[in-house]
This record gives sequence, C-alpha cells and structure tokens, in this order.
Amino acid sequence: MDTRERVAMKGTPTSVIARGNVVEIWCSSPTGDSSDSVIFCLQCVNDTQAETIAETWRNPFGLTKH
Repeated sequence: MDTRERVAMKGTPTSVIARGNVVEIWCSSPTGDSSDSVIFCLQCVNDTQAETIAETWRNPFGLTKH
C-alpha cells in the first residue's frame, strides 16, 4: 500500500529546475491569473536524481533546461 501523500496539481508547468538535490516545478496559475503561481519542491536523494527527475518533467511539456 502506498502511504505517500498525494498532492493534487493544478496549473501547467512553466519551468522545472534542479537546484542541487531539489527539483522546483513552477506552475502557472490554475485560474489563469498572472499574479499567482504554484511552486512544488521535490526533495531528491542526490543531485543526479534531481536532474533526472527534472528532465523527466521537462520533456512532456516541451520545456528547456535553464
């Protein structure tokens, strides 16, 4: 049984950045308002895992590495 917390995601990813062992997923506002956004931070085991996860998120949304 999966006991991890699930987060309902709203909005479209606009940027995905690996910063050390953390992946930041920046999402546009789910309501279309340009004044707000959501940033998900994923803690990873190491920098390599973070970069792999970031790349996995970037590909389906056509995002480029910064």
